[in-house]
Amino acid sequence: MARYSKPHISQRKTLLAVGEGKADAAFLKYLRGIYCSGGGGVNVSVRDASGKGPSNVIGTAIGALRISSYDKKLCLLDTDLVWTKQNRSDAKRKKIELVGSTPCLEGLLLQILGKAVPASNLDCKRQLKIITGKDMFEPDDYSANFDYVVLQTQRAHIAELDKLLRLFEGK
Repeated sequence: MARYSKPHISQRKTLLAVGEGKADAAFLKYLRGIYCSGGGGVNVSVRDASGKGPSNVIGTAIGALRISSYDKKLCLLDTDLVWTKQNRSDAKRKKIELVGSTPCLEGLLLQILGKAVPASNLDCKRQLKIITGKDMFEPDDYSANFDYVVLQTQRAHIAELDKLLRLFEGK
């Protein structure tokens, strides 16, 4: 009599993605929709750290790790505030990848669009709003200017974007 064997079910990789604020979380959710939809690939959980700097963002990620475990972890952080040695140490200890956006998410988005990046966060936010006409707080706000082709093209030129997309692809 033949033995019954269960079919092999592959486990999806998991990713915890923590953004510094509303716009960061919306962008991460947008990337999840593009790179991880359809039940294949990586299962991504997105968290919003509600600002307050790198310590709070990393702390939010560490807090989420107390509840669940993930194969990969990332924090999308602005570089306008200094990442302290303690911040880097805490992230390294928990194997959290730190991805910086200079000086803020809007600066990274302007860079993706091939525009000049102002030095201040406020100027970056103003310039991006002029280009997009939106505050970028919803995942759908990104679809008109940051489609798959634009992201794939720019990842070859922007190391932070490539690092982010590799994590979403499970690499």
